Amino acid sequence: MPSPLYIVEVDDRCAEQLAGHTGCTYASPPQPQPQPQALALVRVLLSCPQHHLEISQAPWRIAIAGGQRTIRLHPASPTGQLSL
Repeated sequence: MPSPLYIVEVDDRCAEQLAGHTGCTYASPPQPQPQPQALALVRVLLSCPQHHLEISQAPWRIAIAGGQRTIRLHPASPTGQLSL
């Protein structure tokens, strides 16, 4: 049976007056299993590459310049399509 795939979704919201833009959204290519690839990407996006994370802690939030970053994990279908 193939490993489950996960998509990492990042949503940055910023105050335009402070950051010069209102933010952006990113969805990663499908990552195999939440461990280690998907959670490794989440750790990098949270700027804590050595920190241990659990899926049950999602969504993750961190302050960014002029706003906030929210990171979510979504299961993907075996073809790599987002399944909500």
